[in-house]
Amino acid sequence: MWNLKKEEQLVLLLLICALTAGLAIKFMGGIPTQAPYPPTLILVKVDGAVKEPGWHKVPQGSFLKNLIDEAGGTLPWANLSGINLSSPLSSNTVYHIPEGKLNLNKALINDLTHLPGIGPELARRIVAYREKIGGFEELSQVKEVSGIGEVRFQNIKDKLTVQDKEFSSTLSQEQAELTH
Repeated sequence: MWNLKKEEQLVLLLLICALTAGLAIKFMGGIPTQAPYPPTLILVKVDGAVKEPGWHKVPQGSFLKNLIDEAGGTLPWANLSGINLSSPLSSNTVYHIPEGKLNLNKALINDLTHLPGIGPELARRIVAYREKIGGFEELSQVKEVSGIGEVRFQNIKDKLTVQDKEFSSTLSQEQAELTH
């Protein structure tokens, strides 16, 4: 080769190995470090217009938006207009997400399935009937949909409106992100 002595060949081999190891570490993302301590969790409660109300454990330093995400997001009729989603959370505190009303003339099938007693098939029938009649003029018209009797109507009527000026399922960008 280059007429190197055994000691020089050994030093050259060690240098090549060190260079190879260094490149491997660089390409693998660096030297692994010890994982940081797990975050301290706090216990907070959320109720109102969220999919999974109740007590939830979230990392200390979380915000109301994080709690809503942990609770499965908001229901389609949640009214977040007066809520500061970047409010920091405090341990053992209850947070309430207020309810608005779901506009029956604008609600999507998925929105309707969050109503008590309304499954996907019944939601499809409501939307189909709405399209057939050109929109609901009165809330009680929903009882004309096959499968919605007086009892079911009584269970959902307080969450619905047919007026455009009321809160509807046309969500702001922020609310749309929270429902998914």
